[in-house]
Amino acid sequence: MEEIIQFADKSRWRQSYRYAVYEHKLLTSDGIQYSRSFIVIKNSYGVIIHFTKLHNFAGIYENKVFRPLTSDAKAKLYYICSMLNYILIEKYGTFRFDHVFEVTKESLECFFRDYALGKKADGGFRGSQSIEKCVIAVTVFFRKLRYKYGGHVKLTKEVLYAEHQVYTKQGKPIRKQIPDFQVRGIQENHEIFRDLPTKVFQILLNLALRYAPDIAFAVSLQAFAGLRPGEVCNVRQEGSPKGNGLMLTMIGEKVVKVEIDLTKEYAMRSDGRDCGKIKKERRQCVYPPFIGSFLKIYQHHKNHLAQRDFEQDYCPMFVNRTGMAMTYRDYYGRFRKLVEKHLRPMLLHHTDPECRIYGQMLYENRLGPHALRHWFSVQLVLRGEDIAQIQFWRGDKNPESAFDYLQNKGDLVSELAKANEMLAEILLEEGADAYGKEEKNGFL
Repeated sequence: MEEIIQFADKSRWRQSYRYAVYEHKLLTSDGIQYSRSFIVIKNSYGVIIHFTKLHNFAGIYENKVFRPLTSDAKAKLYYICSMLNYILIEKYGTFRFDHVFEVTKESLECFFRDYALGKKADGGFRGSQSIEKCVIAVTVFFRKLRYKYGGHVKLTKEVLYAEHQVYTKQGKPIRKQIPDFQVRGIQENHEIFRDLPTKVFQILLNLALRYAPDIAFAVSLQAFAGLRPGEVCNVRQEGSPKGNGLMLTMIGEKVVKVEIDLTKEYAMRSDGRDCGKIKKERRQCVYPPFIGSFLKIYQHHKNHLAQRDFEQDYCPMFVNRTGMAMTYRDYYGRFRKLVEKHLRPMLLHHTDPECRIYGQMLYENRLGPHALRHWFSVQLVLRGEDIAQIQFWRGDKNPESAFDYLQNKGDLVSELAKANEMLAEILLEEGADAYGKEEKNGFL
């Protein structure tokens, strides 16, 4: 219990210290990268002055015997730290709690209310999912704290949870414990700008080949295999010491299957810097109708890599200026530069009025690489894939995203008609100019 009580001085330390999350990165002997996160106390200079054991009560994999090595409660710890700072430090004058055991339901309700109504750094309000995750993480934290320390903790399970009847997918009624809090927030209709017409995607890919050859293949990994931006930065070359990052299956002289190895999150650079996260460990396949275009761009990328120095012990697929693996921030920055410096100006002067309008939209909206995965998902729907297949090709953990796309299929079909139905016909005319006449006429 002493590890929960950090300081004897009940007034002075609150003015100079904060709860924070500390992440420690580790490597296995095989080079698999993972991390462990802790709740610590930092002083006003950002220096850690105390490690707590509060991270043990985050509730990750609490009902499982097996816990994956790469599992980490980092996301939940941020919610818990926000609550601790709010109740024990910021609002100490209101609640006068000297110990986390003294926290009451009323103080939690105040925290959840202010968390929901408080603005983020960008000036917007938190979404409903963020608020729900915060409530769940905090209630689980106190439930596990109560289980460990019993009556020392004022909050009981009966106070934290209410029993409700819910129904399974098979329609069977069951009783479920749900956090007993009602949080009012401000609903913001803030949608991520990710709509990417096919004709604009064609131009973007052309420009990438010409002006950003280091990320052109990254664009194709997202658009033709549905990878997330962080996952792209985890892809290794075929000759990697950690195993081929890309595997081709051939029948005769024809490639019939392309797999990207995302089964483990390896260290990608010698300095240990995190390049990106794999949301779902898997072998991701390139969608078959796109294999031809994918392979041609891959060949250009291999020619690009042959002229670059990189760390041979890691063999990253994407390399920055220093020869190390490209991070998510590197990729995002290169993509944004491509959009602002080349795509937007070309669209604004395009002969197609729809392209010109989209170019004007790029002044008001930030187009990021996540739009490529959205474009890929739209193509799956328009190709007639069902929920299970969309989930498979996207590499999703659950079918919710696939269901959302299928619900909007009517709108997507209308969008396709406007784009003149050019699904896999990626006309690399402008981009091929940089590689000679032969490539220009032989891409597709």
